[in-house]
Amino acid sequence: MSQLFWTLLDDTGQQYEVGLYHGDRSKHVLIHINRKPVVIDFNIRKDKTYSFYVGEELCEMNVIKNQNTYQYSFVTNHKINTPLNNARKRQARKYFLISMILFLVILILVLGLSYWYMSMPSL
Repeated sequence: MSQLFWTLLDDTGQQYEVGLYHGDRSKHVLIHINRKPVVIDFNIRKDKTYSFYVGEELCEMNVIKNQNTYQYSFVTNHKINTPLNNARKRQARKYFLISMILFLVILILVLGLSYWYMSMPSL
């Protein structure tokens, strides 16, 4: 029997315990969040991916068969189009714009000061 646990900390600081049970003989899969079932699937004997939300975060659980054993992975999907991922992209664009404006202001100041310094009459 495979039982695995992951801890997910979301953007607001909320902590979630995500668990997976995969039966040795039955091959039934149970995925739970904070000990509440979110996915129940029966007789899983080959590769399979499960998608579900943990809070506002879209997550994926992968069951991968390697000969007679199984491997499991738990990842958050930051690429798919969800409200949280869209907000992250907007925030990243905003920070990029602010950093570019700040860079240009500093560049103009440095160039202006160097021009002013070079144009001063020497003693």
